[in-house]
Amino acid sequence: RQGGSMADAAVAARAGANSTAQMSKARAGRASYIHADNLSGVIDPGAEAIARIYETIAAIV
Repeated sequence: RQGGSMADAAVAARAGANSTAQMSKARAGRASYIHADNLSGVIDPGAEAIARIYETIAAIV
């Protein structure tokens, strides 16, 4: 959504990252070569990194 705060963006990034733990099949990247059983419950590392970046920026501003 446009016009939100950095804190709102951090919350959205965290929610998005957490939702990747329920993905049953990765469509891109190295995770696409991993069997779905091994992906279950694991947050995508790239999504986790972005969520942490947004959370850090939100804590600073």
